[in-house]
Amino acid sequence: MNKAGDLTDILQSPSSGAPLRWTADGQLASADGQTYAVIDGIACLLPGAPDSDGGGAVNDSVREFYETKGWVADDQGVFAETKAFSDTRTLAQDFTNRCTRRMGRHFKSGGKYLLDAGSGPIPYEELLRYGDAFEKRVCVDLSVKGLWAAKQKLGDRGIYLQGDLTKLPLQTGSMDAVTCNHVIYQIPPEHQVAAWLELWRVLKPGGTAVVVYFSPNPRLSWRLEKAAKTLFGDLAAKRAAPYPDDELPHHVMPMSWFEERMWPFTYKLDSFRPVNQSFMRDRLPNDWRGRAFLNALYAFQAAAPGFCARYGAVPAFVFHKPITEQA
Repeated sequence: MNKAGDLTDILQSPSSGAPLRWTADGQLASADGQTYAVIDGIACLLPGAPDSDGGGAVNDSVREFYETKGWVADDQGVFAETKAFSDTRTLAQDFTNRCTRRMGRHFKSGGKYLLDAGSGPIPYEELLRYGDAFEKRVCVDLSVKGLWAAKQKLGDRGIYLQGDLTKLPLQTGSMDAVTCNHVIYQIPPEHQVAAWLELWRVLKPGGTAVVVYFSPNPRLSWRLEKAAKTLFGDLAAKRAAPYPDDELPHHVMPMSWFEERMWPFTYKLDSFRPVNQSFMRDRLPNDWRGRAFLNALYAFQAAAPGFCARYGAVPAFVFHKPITEQA
């Protein structure tokens, strides 16, 4: 990891919030005596024991899954996480890639630092493109294996931090933009608010954050599932599930939960994708019929993103920090 001064200008101790400095032996240390190892360019900045309010809690089962299974690639470079939870057929991948590129419009303004919160290995090319207009991509993840894979793709354009989203090792107002994809709902419910507030804290005034979440009650998806079953039959019954039984803990909160919170920010809903991976895998044929269905769905999503976000399967929360606001 480069020891340039601007790096320590954006880092802080995840436990105390104290600034970090380089030590003579190439580690990071805070004024309050905490020392953090830097191994092969990855700074290990997980917080210490959680304090009394639960802040900084690390979900060990999530970290273990990604270290031992999720971010292990096969001979073709496909990660186990992708094979376990995604529809890897060309039909579905093309649609998801198109949806991912659509989200990239929120990052066109660029800047110095893009925070990729829960980056993993940045598994898709379209996600990599989010950082094109930024000088550095700051990858924060629980998994060292995931960060190492991200480093192979980004090299010196990345900063790699093993960290916890509920106690980010970043200084307040230091990030020009934030992308966070399918991560926060893996955090236990009692700590999710802390993760959202941390993303807001580190966002620079004038910056934009996009958080891709998940819906526990996708009423639009249920209607689309009925339509697909009518059009194409019950494909799920005909296809043996090719995926392992590995499951990650998902603690998905309903839209009402967000509306009841007293957030320091306002957000706008956008739709990442109206349907989930299992819908595409189990309901759509991998031919022109399935492609036509998804093309129509994409057009509907582009025309009514707020509706598709509120009632679809995969909403995105977009928030901006006003330039006049203090971080």
